[in-house]
Amino acid sequence: MKFHEALARTLKAHGVQKIFGLMGDANLYAVDSFVRDAGGQFFPVVNEATCVLAANGYARISGELGVASVTHGPALTNTVTALVEGCVSAPRSWS
Repeated sequence: MKFHEALARTLKAHGVQKIFGLMGDANLYAVDSFVRDAGGQFFPVVNEATCVLAANGYARISGELGVASVTHGPALTNTVTALVEGCVSAPRSWS
């Protein structure tokens, strides 16, 4: 079993049904395996911060785990503001 297959199965085993993200060469295989092999859903967005905010909003509304997936390099650094906002404004029960 390859890493991306194990990751997809592990996410599914932990109850993850949806991933919000921006595709790139670093996450392509993992997201594809999550959709094809694990039966999950992928919701594409156009900005890295947007996928973090979408996952955060999904988690707050649904009570489920919100997962964001981006590629490496500058894409990762584009998530920082949204990650900080998600932590600062998290409900007390998340702390």
